[in-house]
Amino acid sequence: MSEYQYVGFRAIDAPVSDQNLEYMERQSSRAKITKWSFDNEYHYGDFGGDAEEMLRRGYDIHLCYANYGVRRLMIRLPNGFPDSAAVQPYLVPDRLVYQKDPQGPGGILCITPWYEGGTLDDLWDLDSLLDELVGLRAEILGGDLRPLYLAHLAVMCDSEGGYGLDDEEEEDEYLGGYEGPVPAGLAAPTEAQQSLMDLFELSTELVEVAAQGAPSLPDAIDPAEQYAAWVKKQPAARRNAWLTELMADPHATVRATMLAEFHNSGARSAWPVALLKRRIGQLEEKAADLTRELEQKAAAVKAAKAARDRAKKLKAMAASPEKTFRQAEQLIDQRSSVSYNAAAELLASLREALAKTPQAGLAEQYALQLHQKHPTFRLLTAALRNQGLLPEQ
Repeated sequence: MSEYQYVGFRAIDAPVSDQNLEYMERQSSRAKITKWSFDNEYHYGDFGGDAEEMLRRGYDIHLCYANYGVRRLMIRLPNGFPDSAAVQPYLVPDRLVYQKDPQGPGGILCITPWYEGGTLDDLWDLDSLLDELVGLRAEILGGDLRPLYLAHLAVMCDSEGGYGLDDEEEEDEYLGGYEGPVPAGLAAPTEAQQSLMDLFELSTELVEVAAQGAPSLPDAIDPAEQYAAWVKKQPAARRNAWLTELMADPHATVRATMLAEFHNSGARSAWPVALLKRRIGQLEEKAADLTRELEQKAAAVKAAKAARDRAKKLKAMAASPEKTFRQAEQLIDQRSSVSYNAAAELLASLREALAKTPQAGLAEQYALQLHQKHPTFRLLTAALRNQGLLPEQ
């Protein structure tokens, strides 16, 4: 199978400036590039652009996918996290990191699990998947810790499996295979979070198990009311400056600045979490048990439906044996081993349908008539004998 790589970027807050668009265009000669998006596919090569710099110059989210195990998601946070301390327990060196900008408050969240080639199913429509992942950024900026927990779970469940450390005494609390704080609402992931699960193949069962013991989401508070109360407390000069900037440039980054200051002010409550400190391996084992249980239930439901359908079919056959006889004749007229076997199976079903009825034995009688009618059809005779419809010689 040939190598395939997809590289995509999206701008969210504002379009890329004309000057920075020129920089984006220099990163690839083949990509589809606009002020809002960048998409390219490679079949025998690699993306040679500077993804980090592209995020600093206007794009807000980046996805790199390759069918040999690469699944990297990078999210630009212009003013960092609303609660940096709450994020720290989820970070994992080299695989889930926050790269702070050399200057300013911003940085880039990098999610890079490591997978061996062939361990994951191939993904398609990656540009659409990237569009679905865009919502993660607003959730993270809003203080939602579920994307961070899912990202942490993904890197701890990758092919490295928590760096493969087994000795609990030598393991760091998080690097050694422990989950991060379990955020409220994990049992009900958003659409963007479900897309994140799809990207990293986090099963519904694993997340369901992980969500056991998670706090419930607090009663919804209208963000608009919180924003209004906070804005009223700001000096008039600052409010006027923000409004002027928005009027002058509808794509100004002032909104991100305002949101960062809003979160830093403590006006919004911290996202509730539970410190359960469970081993990742234990979660995976429970998820596997849950998967088997669900599969067994599904198989039982399927078997019960099949039994009902067969009972209905046998009842119809018992009500009109002549119809089955005609169907058997039509199959025999096809003169093939496959059709002979099908005719014999049909008569065997009729025998089952007529058992314990006054017409019991009718299927065997008809089979004998067929044998007498077609004495040279050895394959037909063998098929009828295999079903026990004719006595052995």
